[in-house]
Amino acid sequence: MMNYEKYAAELLEYRIAGDRSCRLIQNNISEVSRGELPVLLYLLEERDGACAGDISENFGVNTSRVASILNSLCKKGYVVRVPDPKDRRKIQVFVTEKGRTFATERRDEAVRNLSELLRLLGEQDALEHVRIMKRVAELSEQVAEQNIS
Repeated sequence: MMNYEKYAAELLEYRIAGDRSCRLIQNNISEVSRGELPVLLYLLEERDGACAGDISENFGVNTSRVASILNSLCKKGYVVRVPDPKDRRKIQVFVTEKGRTFATERRDEAVRNLSELLRLLGEQDALEHVRIMKRVAELSEQVAEQNIS
């Protein structure tokens, strides 16, 4: 029997990495304005302690947009900003326990929703969809790299 949640989590991982707008997650989330949840998940799962420049580079958005997102996340108590001990001019961003709980719950909700969609697709189509989305993510990254060069 196919584990749809496993593939939903895999698909979600590739969507976060490959689709900078992260619409797949955001369509299910009304409590967080555009861009906040992907940033929170990025910090939680990959780069807790990143600086605004790292976040800006990862999502391909300007630093003023990142600052706006971080301000909102700080006000909600989901992240804290801490001076970098190596370079006091830089500020590191860390996820709070409240932010960790919120992001984990929303991520789990998205995995459940994707799992149900994949189940409805059926095993063959679900596997094909995941394969295609991985390929789209790879190709999107190649295109983005070509546009930067």
